[in-house]
Amino acid sequence: MLITTEGIVLKQNKIAGNRRMIVLFTKDYGKISAGTSLNERSKGRSALALRPFTYAEYEIYKNRGYYNINGASVRKSFYAIGEDIDRFMAASHVIEYLNLSLEEEQYRPRMFELTIEFLDAVTRATKSSCQTMVYAYIFKTLGMQGIMPELRQCVNCGKPLDQMKRPIRFSVSGGGILCGDCSGEEKADPNVLIFEPDFDIVEVIQYMTKSPLETFGRVTLKKNVQRELGRILAEYLDYYLNIDLFGRDLSVPSL
Repeated sequence: MLITTEGIVLKQNKIAGNRRMIVLFTKDYGKISAGTSLNERSKGRSALALRPFTYAEYEIYKNRGYYNINGASVRKSFYAIGEDIDRFMAASHVIEYLNLSLEEEQYRPRMFELTIEFLDAVTRATKSSCQTMVYAYIFKTLGMQGIMPELRQCVNCGKPLDQMKRPIRFSVSGGGILCGDCSGEEKADPNVLIFEPDFDIVEVIQYMTKSPLETFGRVTLKKNVQRELGRILAEYLDYYLNIDLFGRDLSVPSL
């Protein structure tokens, strides 16, 4: 049957017969892999929809889990992303995150809308705020992925946040914050990774999850905050999603 859906290209590979396999993040069907004979280098409207950072509507033939893109029309091309290396790297991290973390045909409409919001906002972001916007986007999606860290109480003993002494510790394996007493006990376990950031980790994460993405186009974190937050996020994604999204680049960002 023929279906139409909005989507964003996550990845593409050449396959036999002068065809391509396009990985799409779609609004109605989640992530799908679809074959196509369309050529992205042609001058047709459908070709533009096969290029990175393009929001388009796709006409797709579907048959028992097999998808083929017959045609497409561009809704919005975020061409400005490719004109700046910082915006390009930020958008590339988000696209790669989606490709690595989403399962095939996993319905995620809220994440899809957030991704469109991110691509739109990052085209206007200042160079120094692009990485911060990536962090904000990913923290916003953790709840949608079912792995949002616990920030209201100690993950070990349940002590409420307002009764915990500062600084607040963060346990990757525990999935949230730790009080001072419990962090001392947890450190005895060599398999537990605990961070002791010199900033309020709860305040930063809550600000990122609750504020519109557009806000972060004007926000630049201090170098030490960005560096530590990047390390925490990288370890968290590796532990819960088994993905190495940033490698070493994000844990020690260049500003």
